[in-house]
Amino acid sequence: MMRFKTFSLIILTLFFACNTNNSNKKETSDEASSSIENTQTSLIIEQKVDSDIATFSADGITLTEIKPTKNNKESVLTLTNTSFKEGINLLQFSIENNQNYNITTIQNNYTIATHSNTKIEQEFLSGNNVFLAFLSNENNLGIKTNNATLLKNIVLNDEVLFDEKQAHLFYYLPQNNIAILDFCLVNTSLSENGNKIKVTFNGTTSIIVDKWASYQIDGLTQNKNTIRIELIDKIGKLIPGPFNDSGERSFILKQNS
Repeated sequence: MMRFKTFSLIILTLFFACNTNNSNKKETSDEASSSIENTQTSLIIEQKVDSDIATFSADGITLTEIKPTKNNKESVLTLTNTSFKEGINLLQFSIENNQNYNITTIQNNYTIATHSNTKIEQEFLSGNNVFLAFLSNENNLGIKTNNATLLKNIVLNDEVLFDEKQAHLFYYLPQNNIAILDFCLVNTSLSENGNKIKVTFNGTTSIIVDKWASYQIDGLTQNKNTIRIELIDKIGKLIPGPFNDSGERSFILKQNS
């Protein structure tokens, strides 16, 4: 698992998973539901399907779009749980129109896990638990559709601190021995004249990406690497949001890409 720099991790921990000691706040029960459980406000803006293979490069490092081998447009992921508690929860998902799947979960844009079954144990802490789940295909690449993605802020014993209506970026890949760039976007799209992703390798090489896709990473010349992804606007300014700057993530490649 890749880690934030210590400073970033401390901020996220304090912001999203803290205990509240304010005696004026009303305590919720162990089975407290998410405050947004019955309201779907987030949106996946699906990338238009085309035959073009996008490539982006700088300083000998190249990102090449990976086209899906199958059309997963009809794949549907649903979470059947309607209430949650502090501690370990058994989450039950249902999947339609996809027999060759994995479920990837990301909590507070830090804890990343991939599951091969529809029953998942997940720990939620007191505070805001921003929980993203999406279907991934046979190559473990995210399926980038509304039906295959769900985002919930599970709030326990706290006030709501996460705005689901904002534009958000979630980090997924690369991880150790996986030289692929993949991420999830919510409430935003990428385009030549709009928002973009700034990808920085090893603190020195930056590549601007204007198409939401999975990308093969080629040209890294060392085994130990870092990557940082940022959601920026059309003039290159970071878009506000708790996860729109991933911080530096480390990953190791057994062989040079």
